[in-house]
Amino acid sequence: MTATTQGNDYFNLHTNGIGYLNRVRWVETKNGGRRADTFLACSISALRGNADKPDYTYFDLRVSGDEAIDMVERLEVDVREQRKVVVSFRIGDIYPHLYERDVLDQNRRKTGQKEMATLIKGRLLLINSITIDGENVYRREADAPQDDLQPGYDEPSQGEGVDQEWHEPEQEQRQEQPAPAPAARPAERSAQHAAQQPRQQRGPVNRPPAPPRHPQAARPPAAPPQGNAAYNAGYATGRAVRRTVDSAPA
Repeated sequence: MTATTQGNDYFNLHTNGIGYLNRVRWVETKNGGRRADTFLACSISALRGNADKPDYTYFDLRVSGDEAIDMVERLEVDVREQRKVVVSFRIGDIYPHLYERDVLDQNRRKTGQKEMATLIKGRLLLINSITIDGENVYRREADAPQDDLQPGYDEPSQGEGVDQEWHEPEQEQRQEQPAPAPAARPAERSAQHAAQQPRQQRGPVNRPPAPPRHPQAARPPAAPPQGNAAYNAGYATGRAVRRTVDSAPA
């Protein structure tokens, strides 16, 4: 239990793990016919169990805190291009959510029937490391400030208005992925990039701009954590490597 400066007490429930980042999007909720604040959301397929054949737990999350929002926004393009984005994360305020979904047949087509289903919602508070296509591009320093983890920073999402996209997750989750392998050595990375080059040569991604945030929820753009060499150097270097591979002639 942690006490805030206002004298209110909070019980923190944090979940830590590793998983695949999916469905990065901006959501605009509706509350009683009025538009509520726009917020950034994502889903994470968290790994658990045997490393050779892991099981998955799916989280549908609201991204909280300037640092987490900045990182997830940077990763949106990689997720849309279907790269394997693996993150080490911390989630807070998890709770089960009951919703109604369409029943699909063996060919993933709607049958016209409905069924009740559940998933886990929460707030993505912190990203400790990022691996893209097997290459580690970011690792958070252990002594980095954690101001965004203070309780009461964001209101619990149970009381928010509900938007259809936020309320109902995608019907078809991405097929189970193998457990992320350790980061390859520099010599191995070059060979891996050469082998992946035909797959990564895609045209520009046409994606709509993110909707503007509500004025009350607007925050100045988050700056990278000060003094974090892994973020400022490793992440930028990793993206530069991928851009070089993507732009290489066939």
